[in-house]
Amino acid sequence: MTTVASMPQSGNSETDMLTQEQAAASTSDLGGRQPTDTLDILVGLLTLNNAGTIESLVKSILEGLRQSFPNLSTQLVNCDAGSQDGTPGIVDRVAAGMVPLRIIPNAAGTYANLTRESGFPGRDESIRNLCLAAQQLQPKVCLILEGQLRSLSPAWIDRLARPVYEHAEDFVVPLYRRHRYEGTLVTNLLYPLTRALYGKRLRYPSGGAYGLSGKFARDLHSRSTWTGATGKFSVDGWMTTAALAGSYRVCHTFLGTRDQETKIGAVDLSVVLAQTVGGIFHSMEEYESSWERTKESSEVPLYGAAEPAPEPGPLETGRMVSGFKQGLRDLLPLWELILSRDTLGQILALEIQDPEDFRFPPALWVQTVYDFALAYHDQTLHREHMLKSLTPLYLGRTASFVMETQHGDGAQVDRTVEALCRQFEQSKPYLIEQWRWRDE
Repeated sequence: MTTVASMPQSGNSETDMLTQEQAAASTSDLGGRQPTDTLDILVGLLTLNNAGTIESLVKSILEGLRQSFPNLSTQLVNCDAGSQDGTPGIVDRVAAGMVPLRIIPNAAGTYANLTRESGFPGRDESIRNLCLAAQQLQPKVCLILEGQLRSLSPAWIDRLARPVYEHAEDFVVPLYRRHRYEGTLVTNLLYPLTRALYGKRLRYPSGGAYGLSGKFARDLHSRSTWTGATGKFSVDGWMTTAALAGSYRVCHTFLGTRDQETKIGAVDLSVVLAQTVGGIFHSMEEYESSWERTKESSEVPLYGAAEPAPEPGPLETGRMVSGFKQGLRDLLPLWELILSRDTLGQILALEIQDPEDFRFPPALWVQTVYDFALAYHDQTLHREHMLKSLTPLYLGRTASFVMETQHGDGAQVDRTVEALCRQFEQSKPYLIEQWRWRDE
């Protein structure tokens, strides 16, 4: 095989707009590669106005390929969502002569959807363009890397690609070095719920970097999800659900600290909840036969070594508890339509607790989440309004989680999360029974 460093490069990137018609009718724009040729690694770089970080990032990618896969065929694909700061030009300059490069702009340089909770406008379309490139180029490994990353080191390339290339994994999700309360939406809702549904102990992804098998990337492109109702939800979430519900091998790899440049303004918590939780609820309808027959969960492979997490500073829970109690006053008419009588009665009883001693029991939280899933399935209310009304309840559960664990160590936090996950699994028959009853 030709080494990465000596691969020919014209110095002028191919800048093309890929459409469904082009994918079906043309295979000529493959950077000189014939459709039957085999590409080992396709590196997808997602960018939007990343001129400040992109040069060092591309250099790290190239060095990672040189160090870890010097004898494999590779190609870099820059999927750009409409940069106005010359980002693609910098990618072209840095990669020239080092690796074949293709630059794919989003359609007409416009943004496809609103800002995702873990990305930028047009990120979903960029991922779709990358999957289309994978369909054309037929790589064994497809990496997804985001242009705002400042912490990407050459070692990341190995940690993301090797599980796919050598161990036949299909979807590699990173684990980052975080303090115990970073990502409470994941630890208290997204991870326990998806684990209970699909039986794999895969933490909910948070973007930045992924490793995919070529097969999985091509299968993603063929899905109708891109243009259907699921397109409103988190692309990270539905990719993960597709991997978990399908016959794909999923795993984790440790990447260390994630540091990235953030230019997009903060997204409202209720919007994040609507996108992430709504995506899981929506996928439950598509994959009903898969999650209903899943009875227990199992571990997924872990690659690399974990790093000690930093200790968090003190967290203020008073505002969270106040947000929960304000929700009781403002959203009770909605919750009366969403929650079962038993669930609502227990939640109402939480109002009299002192903020310093507030506790939202795990079993009650699980029952609350399952009631929301059932109400989503029944279309009891306008779905977006219903999902956003979960926000005060989530704040209450988060406050309780912090107060339950703030005087312990990281191991206690892990035990608390594990206990919550097991509660989701143990209570799953309630969800299945009510779901089937509503379908009769």
